[in-house]
Amino acid sequence: MPQIPKNHKSLWTLTEILEDTSSPPKPIIDKGILLDGTILLIVGPAKSKKTFLTQNLALSIAMGEDFAGFKITKPKKVLYLLAEGGRYPNRDRIKKMAENISPDNTDNLLISFPAYLHINNNEEYECVYSLIKETGAEVVILDPFIRFHDADENSASAMSDVLGIIRQFIEKLEISVILVHHTGKMESRGGRGSSAIIGEYDSCITIHKEQNDHIRLTYDMRHVETPSSNRIRFNCDTFWFERENGIVQLLENTGGSLPKVDFIKAYNAPKSTAYKHIKKAVKEGLVKEEEGVLEIV
Repeated sequence: MPQIPKNHKSLWTLTEILEDTSSPPKPIIDKGILLDGTILLIVGPAKSKKTFLTQNLALSIAMGEDFAGFKITKPKKVLYLLAEGGRYPNRDRIKKMAENISPDNTDNLLISFPAYLHINNNEEYECVYSLIKETGAEVVILDPFIRFHDADENSASAMSDVLGIIRQFIEKLEISVILVHHTGKMESRGGRGSSAIIGEYDSCITIHKEQNDHIRLTYDMRHVETPSSNRIRFNCDTFWFERENGIVQLLENTGGSLPKVDFIKAYNAPKSTAYKHIKKAVKEGLVKEEEGVLEIV
């Protein structure tokens, strides 16, 4: 297995710390949900639409386009290693999601459908390493994480070694990594297996199933302030998640802001109802109104 490169800095003198003027990692997804050179863990129970959410994120990061309240800072090349669900079902899902996206940057999303690739195996490590390097990927997604190692998931030392390998990928190849992981039998305890998995991420999205195609997302951040939880809805026609609030959705579809008069004309409800919904959205901090213009916060 390749060693950590010589330019990797692991020991700093106080003088070097005081003189260091390097910039902190830049956001890929706003609010620190995914930063350059970090690990994002997406965790949820079975049938919570983890892969749908991850595929939405992969497309959005590749295209540089926002969705469901996730703000993407700029397009990035994404390598999605998708080892669950099979090639053709996943292909058809992604085709459906891509029906209304811009043709720009479509080459930014690269997808592979391995049955498994165990990065703690020397030969398969080299395969994954070479694939990332040759594609020039900036964000790598392992979905689900369990298919990319054969270590004892309940062993802290074994999982620390696997996650150390992922940190090597990050350091050597200057990438960010998204891991998709299942919750254990007790959902309240988070991801299944050793606490080493939970201890290693930089940010985490936990999916909580709710009724009628809704999910609630909670967050945990190590480097920035943790955002508030939010509720989003899965659109069965488009295969995309959307913000639950119809006002926010309409504003997103019109560039993020709209004069209030025009908004009320476009909003599919009586004027009195539209005013009530606007007032509620402003109170909840979803929308702001300034000089007669509504804008997403």
